Amino acid sequence: MEAPTVAVNGCTIVGVFQPASAKYPKALDIFHGIPFASAQRFRAAVAMPPSEASGVIDASRPAPSQPIPMAQHATAENPLTLNVFRPSVSASASEYVVGPESEGVRDLPVVVYVHGGAFNFGFPLERDLASFVAWGASQVLVVSVSYRLGALGFLAGAPETQELNLGLRDQRLAVEWVKEWIGEFGGDAGDITLLGTSAGAHSVGHHLLNPSPLPFRKAILESGSPTARSVLSPSHPRNVGHLNECSMYANNRPLDILPIDSLIEASFTVYAMHHTPVTWPFQPVIDGPGGAIPDLPLNLWRQLVESGRAKDISVITGFCSHEGTTFAPQHASTSAEFRSFFQKLIPSFSADDLDALELLYPDPLIHPDSPYLQPPGIGGPQKRPYGAQFRRIHEAYGHYAYICPVLHTAHTLSRAGARVYLYEYAALSSPFKAASHGDQPPAVTHDLNILESTPGLIAVAKEMNHRWVSFCSSPSGTLNQDDQEEAWPLFQSPLGDDSSATSFSGAGIGELLVFGEGNDEAAGGRNQGTPVKTRRLTDRELEQCRFWWDRMELSQGMGERGTASAWLKA
Repeated sequence: MEAPTVAVNGCTIVGVFQPASAKYPKALDIFHGIPFASAQRFRAAVAMPPSEASGVIDASRPAPSQPIPMAQHATAENPLTLNVFRPSVSASASEYVVGPESEGVRDLPVVVYVHGGAFNFGFPLERDLASFVAWGASQVLVVSVSYRLGALGFLAGAPETQELNLGLRDQRLAVEWVKEWIGEFGGDAGDITLLGTSAGAHSVGHHLLNPSPLPFRKAILESGSPTARSVLSPSHPRNVGHLNECSMYANNRPLDILPIDSLIEASFTVYAMHHTPVTWPFQPVIDGPGGAIPDLPLNLWRQLVESGRAKDISVITGFCSHEGTTFAPQHASTSAEFRSFFQKLIPSFSADDLDALELLYPDPLIHPDSPYLQPPGIGGPQKRPYGAQFRRIHEAYGHYAYICPVLHTAHTLSRAGARVYLYEYAALSSPFKAASHGDQPPAVTHDLNILESTPGLIAVAKEMNHRWVSFCSSPSGTLNQDDQEEAWPLFQSPLGDDSSATSFSGAGIGELLVFGEGNDEAAGGRNQGTPVKTRRLTDRELEQCRFWWDRMELSQGMGERGTASAWLKA
């Protein structure tokens, strides 16, 4: 089989053909490492359109990705690259392949994937996107993009540059490249879905809110939102401190000319210092008018709703049941440690806030009926005991950082007339015997390299992959559910515009899909569980949302009360 080639603006891009197999039921054409921008350190990237000067681009193997700590693959600062995955256009590739004249070869719906990794880690090939394309019931083309990470992409307030949020700007440039050139690969530049997980989902949310919108109206945000965690001002003491620490560990040498290995080592040292309290460095910041995040996300939400743009948006968003397990201190044992964790995480939290937090999440050492009692056996045999506050902290942190922000996105968009599909991923995995942050990608991509010995999770994957691809392949983001036993209801928020359950007569019932409930195969069990079912948000979840939504502004800007749009809080 000849290698697939694409002629683009005078240059030739040569990819690699991947034949159909049991794990990849469609033959694919894959193009790795296509340059889309040049990146000078601490400066805005410059677009690199394909041209005659590019000659022949060998895209047959993965290219170096952006530098990260402890990388297990080749890295390089320059250029920024992207990867393309499409159903093969070769008529002789396999029975699954559409021929050159067949419907679907041209104008394929395009999915742009933004990887996760806390804005400090990750790379564009972190999940099996070839599997995502190969298992889709509909034809789609996927592009995964690189962007600068850590200090290279999110250094705030450094004297070396006035450019902020370089990583987000890189993503925007990649989407603009896709709009301009993806038609040469068979993609439809007018039908783009942005897909992100974790930090990638945060990124997609920021692009969704930007007053200068990118060319997409469909988005998938897995375990993330633009109000997730913290989005601070560059001058916030936390960002200033991170910059000073990075300079200190670089021995006060200029960061713009520091050898890349030294810069990565210094930035990772700073990251490691702040890993346990989850006050991570090198995160997106509010960069002012004309920027990637020109205002507090809560204020940008209001602007989006008032603009009327939300009515044209379709979104899949959701969360894992136990988002906080991998981040909470496992040996915290006292209520004082519980309070200290959240006081450090959210410095603007008052004593009254902490008191209310303790009432919302009752201390298992004081209240025998607390739902946060540490169950015996969580994480398997207790070779190392978990502290009495571990479950209490990880549940509260998971709500603060991921679940309640995701529900805020679903609530706000649904109230504004957008099409919203909400999900929960509930299949349990090791080591916590929980549905932890980032557990869902193998199910979404139908990755048999990971799932081949777990029949229950394969059943979950069939349900998730079908719906994700169906959503991406629909021009309006409307799911084709004719062949689905469990239809995915549009999410209708049960809360009114001020999040009071009785303030708006048109409040919905808050339905969502749950994938993998009762499955524990990835945690060493044999229970296959239920692949998919419908449920409603509970009163308890709505109570938690009211608490965290009312305090989201404490994690935005300078963390001051009264700076965000009041109607978007409880």
